[in-house]
Amino acid sequence: MAEEPIPLATYSVVQQVADRAVKIRYGSTSGIDGSPTTVSGVLFVPKGTAPQGGWPIASIGHPTVGLDSECAPSSYPGLMGNAGTIAQFLTFGYVVVMTDYQGLGTPGPHPYLDPTTEANDVIDAVRAARAVVPETSDTWVGYGVSQGGQAVWAANEEAAEYGRGLRLVGTMSIAPATDLRPLVDAMQAGTLTVEQKVLVPMVLKGLQVRHPELDLDDYLHGVMARSVDAFIGCEGENSSQRGIIAQGAPASDFMPSSPQAADRLRQWFGADVLPRRPASAPMLVGYGDADPIVLPQWTATAVARACALGDVIDAHVAPGQGHGTLDLGSALFDWVSGRVAGTPPPNTCPPA
Repeated sequence: MAEEPIPLATYSVVQQVADRAVKIRYGSTSGIDGSPTTVSGVLFVPKGTAPQGGWPIASIGHPTVGLDSECAPSSYPGLMGNAGTIAQFLTFGYVVVMTDYQGLGTPGPHPYLDPTTEANDVIDAVRAARAVVPETSDTWVGYGVSQGGQAVWAANEEAAEYGRGLRLVGTMSIAPATDLRPLVDAMQAGTLTVEQKVLVPMVLKGLQVRHPELDLDDYLHGVMARSVDAFIGCEGENSSQRGIIAQGAPASDFMPSSPQAADRLRQWFGADVLPRRPASAPMLVGYGDADPIVLPQWTATAVARACALGDVIDAHVAPGQGHGTLDLGSALFDWVSGRVAGTPPPNTCPPA
């Protein structure tokens, strides 16, 4: 465990509502082989006096920022677009900690979209926050968008075991990546959206960390095979270039080389499908009905499966909204405030 105080001016968006900022390096566990890992992140303490029992903790799972080590959000003044969310949680009286995830900001590859690794990183970030900020309670909530939505959903499922000693009261997953098997169908059918075309190279490179036998040539051809490096760099650096390349790439550039190659990819994706087990705490799940990356029917299916497991879910569909941070009005913080206060959670799952 290492900590480094950071001048609040480094993160200008949060300096008005934060009392202090600290960069952290903490221990976690690989979801691939169970080995110990070192993960970086950043935490913020709100202004004011901690309530009786200590500040609750919000652990943030950030969305996709790239696969290179230098893409760690904690290294950027704007926190790779997460500063506004962090400022909101600070305003509502949370100590906020955001993991960079394994391989972002620390040596070694980033196992992009490995839910167990992400879950461990999110949970251990809470432990790190408690070690750095003694005036915290054991109560925590999780919030994440896209990749982060997957991370905190998986953390909710892992919390009863891996998160023992902490008290998770709820997670908020926005546009979560819960099941990528339909991507394979779209690759075979030639129906990938432009946004999904941008995603595919990153997903494949992330899978290679866990499955070195994955041959990119089985899934990417032509201009896409020649342009992989443009898709794994940090968000913002090559974003416009990625869109241009993906827009011009024909469907044949994503066609699996054989039915067997397609089946292998489905099997790899299948190991990461959420839900995998009942959740430990209530969930809010939000998604846009115009999401071009994680299609709304994919999320609706995941919610239905989780409901069938007995999970308590408050599902919100945002009309006309796409992928990423959604405008849910006051619903998000009304919901999380209720979980911390211990009020009964809303449940949109059908009666058993």
